[in-house]
Amino acid sequence: MTFKQMRGMAVLGAAVLMVVGGAAHGRQLPLPGTSQDFSLYGTQPLDYVSEFYSSYGLCSICHAGWNMQQEPFRWAGSLHAHAARDPLFRAAVAVANQDVSHSGETCWRCHSPRGWLEGRVVGHPDGSMLDAQDIQEGVSCHFCHRMVDPVYTPGVSPPEDFEIIEELELAGLLPTSPDSGQYVMEPYDRRRGPYTYDPQVFEPPHPWIQSHFHRSGDMCGTCHDVSNPALSRVGNGVYAPNAWDEPHPTMDKYDMFPEQRTYSEWLASAYPQGFDTGGRFGGNNPVVSQCQDCHMPRHTGPGCQPYFEGPIHNDLPYHSFQGANRWMIDVLLHLYSNEFDADTLAALDAAKADTEEMLTKATDMVLEQLPGGRLKVRIINECGHKLLTGYPEGRRIWLNVKFFDGNGGLIAERGRYDAANATLVESDTKVYEVKHGLDGNMASLTGVPEGPSFHLVLNNKIYKDNRIPPRGYTLAGFQAVQSEPVGYHYEDGQHWDDTCFMIPAGTENIEVTLYYQTASRQYIEFLRDEDARVPPGTAGQLIYDAWVATGKSPPFAMDNGTFEVLPFTVGDMDGDLDVDSTDLNIVLTGFGCTGPGMCAGDADCDGDTDSTDLNIVLTNFGA
Repeated sequence: MTFKQMRGMAVLGAAVLMVVGGAAHGRQLPLPGTSQDFSLYGTQPLDYVSEFYSSYGLCSICHAGWNMQQEPFRWAGSLHAHAARDPLFRAAVAVANQDVSHSGETCWRCHSPRGWLEGRVVGHPDGSMLDAQDIQEGVSCHFCHRMVDPVYTPGVSPPEDFEIIEELELAGLLPTSPDSGQYVMEPYDRRRGPYTYDPQVFEPPHPWIQSHFHRSGDMCGTCHDVSNPALSRVGNGVYAPNAWDEPHPTMDKYDMFPEQRTYSEWLASAYPQGFDTGGRFGGNNPVVSQCQDCHMPRHTGPGCQPYFEGPIHNDLPYHSFQGANRWMIDVLLHLYSNEFDADTLAALDAAKADTEEMLTKATDMVLEQLPGGRLKVRIINECGHKLLTGYPEGRRIWLNVKFFDGNGGLIAERGRYDAANATLVESDTKVYEVKHGLDGNMASLTGVPEGPSFHLVLNNKIYKDNRIPPRGYTLAGFQAVQSEPVGYHYEDGQHWDDTCFMIPAGTENIEVTLYYQTASRQYIEFLRDEDARVPPGTAGQLIYDAWVATGKSPPFAMDNGTFEVLPFTVGDMDGDLDVDSTDLNIVLTGFGCTGPGMCAGDADCDGDTDSTDLNIVLTNFGA
C-alpha cells in the first residue's frame, strides 16, 4: 500500500497523537492547507480567454428594459448576480480561511467565477484581489452562457465542444460529475443557450451555439453540489483530512465530505423522470424534470428587446433563479442600495416577491385530530429536493402551534419564536435542519470542541439530518449520494413527515404555521465572534450589524392552517370517546416503539410508547 493510499489512515493516527496537545494548547489553527488541497477539475485559471468576458451591461443593451417578467435582466435581482458581494458568504469565507488556509479558493469558484478564471483568487482566498466587475456581477450572464457540457454526446453536443473537452481530458482535468465549481468553459465568444435560429428569419448579433446542456440539471449541479476536497471518506460516515499540499486522492465527490447535495437529492428523486405539478411549478410547463423547470419557470415572450423583432417563445426561461433566501435580499438593499441603479432595485423587489411565492409553494400542510386529544401535523414536501436544502448552516424550518380557547385567548404555544431576541423554543416542537460538526479526531487535531459546529471547512461529521426527502426517496438511493437521514427515519417513498401535539384542555381552535429562517441567531453570532479572532475581522461584524438592522433574519411563514377542535377524551386511543380495554390493548401493542415518526399508542405525543402512555390510559380508564 502506497502512502497516498494510506493518507486518510495516517492522518487519523496523527489526530489521535495530538489529543494531548490540542487539549493543552487550545486551537491548532489554521490547518496548513494550500491551493493544491482545494484544486479541482475543469477549466483552470488563466486558461480562459478573459478579454472576451463581456459585462452584464453589454448584455443589458438587448436583453433588458421591456418587461421584468420576460427579460433575462431579471437576473440582476437574483442571488446569482450578488454572489460575490453576499456579506453572509464573505463572513463565512473569512472564518473558513482562518480554519484552513486557502480553503476559500473553492468557495470563490462559484461565487466569482470570472475572478477565479482570470487568476484573482488562487493565492488570494479572501477575495481581496477581485475587481469591481467581479463583485458587481457574481455569477454573470457571460459565465453561464459560455459553460460547456463536460460530457460529449455525438449527435447531441455541439461539434465545437469536442476539441474543448479533448484538451481537458488529455490534461487530466475533465470533470467526472457536476460538483463544486468544476466548470468547463467556452474559450471563444460563442454564447450558448437552448434555442436555434434560422439566419434567413432572425439571428442574434453575436456568435451563438444551441446547447441542450442549458436546460439540464447537470448544469446547475456544477455549483449546487458542494464538497470539501480536503477531506476523504475513510469509513461509513467517517471523514479525515488528506495529506496536505496534495489534491484529493480520488477526485470523486462522493469520497469527499458533503457540504451540500441539492443536485444529488434531485438526481436521486423521482423528478428527473418528470412530474406533473398541476401548475404549482414550471410556469407554462407544469411537467417538471430539471432544476430550471422550477427555478426558471417557463413564460411567454421574446428573449431580446421587442424592436429587434425576434421570435416569441412560449418556453422562455424566467431568469429569476428563485429559491428560499428571502432575507438576503433585505440585507443587500440595506447595505448596497445606493450602489444599485433603478433596474437592479426593481429586479430585487421582484426577486423578493418571487422568493416568497416559491416558499409558499414548497409544502402542503394537513391537520388531523387524533383520538385522545392529539393533533397530527403532516408536512408534505413538494420540492424536487430535500425540504430544506442548500447551504446548511443556520437555516431551519419549524412548526409553530397555537392553542386558543373559545374567546380567542391563547392557552398554549409550541415552537414559540421571540422576535425581539431571535430565539426559538425548540424543545416542544419539530425543527427540520441538518447539523454538521467535528468528530473526536478532528476536534483533537484542531482544538475545536467535538460536536455540532458552524466551522464549515472543519466539519467532518453529520450529527443530524431530519429534512424531509422529495418524491421518489429511497434510503439506498440517498445513501449512495451521501444524503441519507441522520438520527431520523423515512420509509422508502415517503416525502412527508408527521408530528404529534397534545391538545390542552379547553382548546377550541388551533393555528399551525410552518416557518422558514435563513440565518439563526447562533450562526450570525458565531460569524461575528469567530471572524473577530483574526484581524481585520470586519466581515463578521458587518453581517451581524446588517442582521440587527433587517429584523434579525425574521422567519417567513411558508404554510399555515387552522383547525376547530372536536370533543375528545384523554386516553381514548380508538376514537370512541371512552377509555376501555381496547385503548389499553392499543398501547400494549405499540409498547416499546421509539420512533422516529409516530408510534401507535403514543398517548402523550412524545414520540414513543412507554409507561407514561400506559398510565394515561389507566388513569382515565372507564371515562
